[in-house]
Amino acid sequence: MKRAHIMGIEGVGMSALARLLLAEGVGVTGCDLAPGRRAKALGVPVHAGHDPAHLQEEDTLVVPTPVPLDHPEVARAKALGLKVLRRMELLAHLLQPKPSLGVTGTHGKTTTTGMLASILLAAGLDPWVFLGGELSLLPGNARYGQGPRLAEVDESDPLFQEVGVGLAVVTNLEADHVAPQGQKAPNYHESLEALKRATRNFLERAKVAVLPAQDPGLLALAQGLPQRRFGEGGELWAEGVVLSPTESRFLLFWEGRPLGEARLRVPGRHNVQNALAASLAALAFGVEEGAILEGLARFPGVGRRFQKVGEVRGAWVVDDYAHHPTEVRATLEAARLLGRRVRVLFQPHRLLRTLALWEAFAEALEPAEEVVVLPVYTAGEKGEVAPEELAQMIAQRLTARGKRAITLGKEEALAYAKASATPEDLWLTLGAGDVTELAWRLVHEG
Repeated sequence: MKRAHIMGIEGVGMSALARLLLAEGVGVTGCDLAPGRRAKALGVPVHAGHDPAHLQEEDTLVVPTPVPLDHPEVARAKALGLKVLRRMELLAHLLQPKPSLGVTGTHGKTTTTGMLASILLAAGLDPWVFLGGELSLLPGNARYGQGPRLAEVDESDPLFQEVGVGLAVVTNLEADHVAPQGQKAPNYHESLEALKRATRNFLERAKVAVLPAQDPGLLALAQGLPQRRFGEGGELWAEGVVLSPTESRFLLFWEGRPLGEARLRVPGRHNVQNALAASLAALAFGVEEGAILEGLARFPGVGRRFQKVGEVRGAWVVDDYAHHPTEVRATLEAARLLGRRVRVLFQPHRLLRTLALWEAFAEALEPAEEVVVLPVYTAGEKGEVAPEELAQMIAQRLTARGKRAITLGKEEALAYAKASATPEDLWLTLGAGDVTELAWRLVHEG
């Protein structure tokens, strides 16, 4: 590969691939329906929109999962004899040359990968890193190094099962990115069983699997495969966990002996679990114990993971990527540690996911004092139920349970949050779509 054109280059994963290809000396061009700061930061030619005419001197076209293979730009590439690679196919290719680690799971994979990156850096291993988020320890969402290759492997893409790594971490597994019965989409698994089969295939390609000891479903899925287990009942666990509004600390035990006190600069019990996953993966990879504690202490948190953006009228504004009921529940648990009135701007993400999980979302949002539900961020999906109607379903269920909940559009929600913010509040923006813009606007336009 000498020159690659990357469709959807503004996306966090596609821009990371572009960054890594550039570091290997590959010429890169790209296009996106809405090019933004990530694409601009690459310093390469980027076109707005998609057009077969974009393809000029490239020899490879890299295609994100949602783009169908009969898309005009893809068809043009095939007609010209270009190699066409899906993002997971390219990632699998890039991971091959060096010892590798891959992290997947429904929740916590970005944070766990970020923690592992911090540990490998503390150990002086000069890691190559592919991340589905932004980490201040890296140049954004990727790092080119000569050492081991570490990647977040997104289980939402059915092709993840074809990525081979030496050490595979699975943080957990739930029915997310699963299409409702009878419906199909390129970035959804056909069923929970299909997701489980794909996860088993991913694990079978690895030399060893790192798994949570308290997850019987995952352990059954990995039966017969070489594995290491973290958490209660595993070989590595936490004792004396202390959670505060802005950090966590605990004693790290491995095979019955204490390794020392682990300190995290991120709150929440879920992040203790993420730290255990990263720590055992590092130990299994041969990293020294001291570097593990140092790496955890250095980890600053990943962008959009309980990230304090600033304040408006004395109220804290915190942004979080949570877009599954389990993640929403964990984020609210961490938010309540701050002792403030928790008010939420929630933007459901993807139509099919929200249609399948809207009742679970309402239940997960109950700990909040108030919830403003925005229309679903569709990410290009089309469905029989309107984005606004799904939002109303969630709000109505919350209201029926005695909670204060309303539905508003983005601009109305922003105006409401600004006007009603008080020093006792924590405004929490939740979702994987563009709700993050509201957090920044609340602070900088407030």
